[in-house]
Amino acid sequence: MGQQEMAMTGKNRIMIYGAKNDGTYVVEFRTAAGAVLAISIPRSEAAVIQYFQERMPYGLFVPDEP
Repeated sequence: MGQQEMAMTGKNRIMIYGAKNDGTYVVEFRTAAGAVLAISIPRSEAAVIQYFQERMPYGLFVPDEP
């Protein structure tokens, strides 16, 4: 595990993967506890997803709820 990956463990975060061969993207929501929810975004929304992917290449960290 690289240093960058180690910095990302133990936090809630959102990652975007893609575009896949069929033009879809996968948005993954991962909690600090390790639970994962991944959703597939259709190619019709690719421009929106690309916009966010370019601006958060290492994911978006989401704070815990108080």
